Formats: sequence, C-alpha cells, structure tokens
Amino acid sequence: MTTLDESVTVSVRNLGGIDDEEVTLDPGVTVLTGRNATNRTSLLRSIAAALGGSAGELKADADDGSVELTVGDETYTRRLERTSGGVRASGDPYTDDGAVVDLYSCLLATNPARQAVERGDGEALREAVMEPIDTAEIRAEIDRRQREVRTLSEDLTEADREAERLPGLRDRLEARREEREAVVDSIESVEEAVDATEIDATDAEDAERVVEELREAREEFEGVRDRLGTQRNSVESLEDERETVAGNLEAVDAPRAELEEATDDLDRLQQRRRALENTINNLVSIVEFNAELADESADALPGGGGDDDVVAALDPTAETVDCWTCGTTVERAAIEARVDDLRAVVDEKRRERNELRTEIGDQREYVAALRGDVQEHESLVAELEDIDAEIERRESRIDDLEARAEALRERIEELEAAAAESDDLRDSDLLDRYQRLSELEYERGQIDEAIDALESEIEAAEAERDRRDRLESEIEAHRDELAALRSRIADVERAAVETFNDHMETVLGLLGYENVERVWIERKTDAAADEVAPESTFDLHVVRSTPAGSVYDDTVAHLSESEREVIGLVVALSGYLVHDVHEEVPFVLLDSLEAIDAERIADLVEYFADYAPYLVVALLPEDAQALPDRFARVRTTEAVA
Repeated sequence: MTTLDESVTVSVRNLGGIDDEEVTLDPGVTVLTGRNATNRTSLLRSIAAALGGSAGELKADADDGSVELTVGDETYTRRLERTSGGVRASGDPYTDDGAVVDLYSCLLATNPARQAVERGDGEALREAVMEPIDTAEIRAEIDRRQREVRTLSEDLTEADREAERLPGLRDRLEARREEREAVVDSIESVEEAVDATEIDATDAEDAERVVEELREAREEFEGVRDRLGTQRNSVESLEDERETVAGNLEAVDAPRAELEEATDDLDRLQQRRRALENTINNLVSIVEFNAELADESADALPGGGGDDDVVAALDPTAETVDCWTCGTTVERAAIEARVDDLRAVVDEKRRERNELRTEIGDQREYVAALRGDVQEHESLVAELEDIDAEIERRESRIDDLEARAEALRERIEELEAAAAESDDLRDSDLLDRYQRLSELEYERGQIDEAIDALESEIEAAEAERDRRDRLESEIEAHRDELAALRSRIADVERAAVETFNDHMETVLGLLGYENVERVWIERKTDAAADEVAPESTFDLHVVRSTPAGSVYDDTVAHLSESEREVIGLVVALSGYLVHDVHEEVPFVLLDSLEAIDAERIADLVEYFADYAPYLVVALLPEDAQALPDRFARVRTTEAVA
C-alpha cells in the first residue's frame, strides 16, 4: 500500500498516443494541462492500467508497450503485447481488483457511473455502486450458516431431552439407594441366622461351598443373560437403523454424471464471462480512444481542414479525419456515430455480462446441490456398510454368549443335584439360608451396578444441560451473523444512497446550479421477493424550481450535460467512499470535464481532493487557470506523442 506522503513516478511507453513519457505525481492534486491531441487522456488511461484497470491501449504502430508506476522501492507494471489472438496484458499492477479501478478510480468519459447517469439507467446505476459485492458468495454463506443452525438446533433438542431427564434420574437413584439399604439389612439378618444354626462344622463348610459355587454359577449365568439381552437389543436397533439408512439411500441419487456435466458447464460459463470481460475492456478502450479523437479540434486532427475549410468552420461534424484503424479519410460525424454504436454495443455486452453473472450464480448453487447429493449418497453407503459390519460382529458375539449360557445352565443343574444328594444338607435349612444369602448378595451387586449406571447417566445429563447453554449461545451467534449477512447488501445500498444524497446536496450548493433544488436517489425494494437479498432498484430523482419559487419533479434527460456529468462523478465518488477504495487504491483520475465551466471544475476538483489521496485531473489550459496555484501541474504537448 502506498504511503500517502510519497511521490509517484509514472513511466509510459507505446501506449495510446504516447511514445515515451515520464511524469511525477505528488500527493494531492496533479493537473495535466494541454490542448486536445496532447495525450492527456492517454496518460490517465496508462495510469489506470498500472493501477490494475482495463484502460490502456497499445499504440497503433507498436507491437508492445508498458507502463510503470513507482512508489519508493516498489514498482507496479502493466505490459501490453500484440499477439495473433489480440492484445495480451500482463505484469504486476497496483491491485488485482481491476473492477474497483474501472468503477471508482478511473473516472473517464466511459466510466460506468457517468454513463449510467447519462442514460438515466437506474439498473446500471445500482450496478455501478454494487459491483464489488459478491451476492452469490453471500447467498452461499447464508446457506452454510442455515445448515449449521439446523445441525446445532438438532443437537440442542437432544440436549434438552437429556437435561429434562435429570429429575426422573435423581428420583430413581434415590429409590435404588433405599432398595440397597433394605437389601443390606436383609443380608445382616440372614448372616445372623446362619451363625445361630447348630450344625457340624464340616457340613457347614460343605453347605457354604456348594452355595458359593451355585451363587457364582448363577451370577455368571445372569451376567451372560444380561449381555445376551444387550446384544440382541443392539442388533434390533441396528436393524432398525439399517432400514432407515437403506430407505434414505434409496431416496437419494448419486448424480455423479450430472455433477461432472454441471461442473463443466460452470467452467464454460466462467470462461464466457472472462472472455466477455476482455471484450468489454477492449471495446471501452476503443470507445475512449475514438471519443477523444472526435473531440479534438480541426487543427489538431490528423487530416484536419484548417482555417480555410469553410464547410468545417460552419459544420464541425463535417471535419475529416484519418481513420486510425484503416487509414481512410472519414468525417468526424462518422466517428461520433461509430462511437455511439460502440457505446451501445458496450451497454449490450454489460447487460449480457450481468445476465451471465446471474446464470453463473444459479449454476454454482446447482453444482453445490449436486455435490451435496453425491456426498450424502457416499456417506449413506459408507454408513450402511458400517452398520452391516457391526450387525455381523454382534451376531457372532450372540452365538458365543448363547453357548456360554447353555454351559452355565448345565453347571447349575449339576450343583443343585449334588446339594440334593447330601443328607445333612437336605435335612437342614442351612442350605436354604446360604442360598438366600447368595441371592441377596447378588441383588445387592445388581443394585450397585444400577446405582453406578444412574450416577453416570446423571453426570451425562448434567453435561448435556451445560452443553445446552453453549449450543444456545452458538445458535444465537449464527443467527446474528445470518441477520448481518441478509442485511449486508441492503446496508451497502442504503449507505451508498445516503452517501450520494449527502454529497450531492453539498456539491449542488457548492456549484450553484440554477433551478436545481435537489438531486437524490431513492432505493426501492421488494422484500417479499427474496428474504436473503431483496431485489432493489435505484431511481434518480431531480427536483427543479421555477422563478416563482415553486418546485416540481423533472427527469435526468432534461438536465444539462454539465449537470449530468457532475451527478455521475458524485455517484462514482460515493462508491469510492462506501467501499473504502481509498484504502486499496488511493488514486482518482478525472477527465472529460469540458462540459462543466472552469469555476465549477475548480470547486469540484477541490471537493474531490478532500477524499482522494492522489487526484489526477486532465484539463484544458483555460480550465486549469481557475484552479489554485498550490495544485501541481504537468503540461502535456504534442511532442509527447
């Protein structure tokens, strides 16, 4: 980025009508003074090319040309080379954003904002202001944010569901703890009864051993049976999930061929847009060159008739000019007519470019949708494969557990038979007491497991409750960003309109145009048409006054050329300020101000100088005289060419 107190050196070779020229631009205002045909416009267009804009025309008799813009140790370049396919541009310009330079820094006769006002074209006026805003990217970002909000909302619903379980889980935990206390009391009672039983010590040991083995076998059997239930429930859930995923998979296509074709179509559309941009840039260069040629005086024109040409003196449009493309002599009116035709072609190409941008935006959304379908299909296929593998693994585990359960059942039957064969144990209730003790201890173990599980569930539910607060904050942040994204286009439009209206009011008061009370832009929207970015139009209003003091609405078509030029320049200045272009490109180039009188030009230049760190203005000598002496001056002459 240029430091705003540095001088800038511009070196031009074989561009426009310039063979070789070097000028220095100091911070502030630099005035290029000279008669027509002294390459003022060529120099401005060369500067614009170095900045990165589409201006800059290779000299008709040259195979290559260049411009260098040097600031301190940094040099920015733009080279033009004639090839079999046309003129190719290369180099390292000041900025890669050429559209910003064309719209807001290079304010020559063909500047889109000036042309839009000249035609009274509200659509083109809005485009000139809103060009840097990528609405397609804003829409894509809105879609991404909306998907994220949906995902977070689903997580929030799950977190709410888990958090709502907390009171019930705590009640169940309390009930389980009470059950455990009752079981512990029962165990203590049975143990006291066992201690009070009179029986031979050996018989007691045998009874305790048999009961212990039975207890262990039954406990293991219960554990295996529980695991079997868990595995079977899991398989059932997995089969339900598989059915759901399979149904989703059946409903989702994998349009790989359509995606490839749509991606190719998008590439072709983007190539067409780039080609169309190059065409527009080339046409704009031709229009500017021919417009400058047509505006030159008869004496300065190649092949001009001179003072003795009575016809030319009476009718300037009958002046003859050597055509720079074919070398034949044509009337100046023919060049002007051709320039008008070319301007119409440029307008048509710009409309075509706008339609193409819309088509590209739609195609991008189509490609994104197809890519999402393909990705969803692939994800479902992978998910289905994972589910099948998990079902197979769990069914194998079920087979193993069933075999283990059968073995344990047989072991329990053997132990029960052994206990029944013992006369001492059969005649005593000690075996029953040991059996009861074993059952109670097993029950206590089951309750302990249930308590541990409930405590874990409560801990998880509390974590979900805390996560719910975080999710709510994230969703709120995304919704705030969505609101900002949805209003971003409208905010820029409103800022541009307000900026224009404020500056237009100030400039009208400064320049003192009679009978023009107010010039203002009205922004109209159809909010129901599109909640993401409502379509809007810009209507340029003109309010005039009569000598009697009454006011009435008028149209741009009834304004003078001077007034239209001023309005177009203020539109461009508004875009320069709204989009903070001065931070990226601190240059503004002014040309074709002849329709404005000298004093108003001076006031307008001083006004623009407050906003552009480097303001370069091309003026006729008599217009330049009205400017303050503090402004730097560079005189252009025919010797430059």
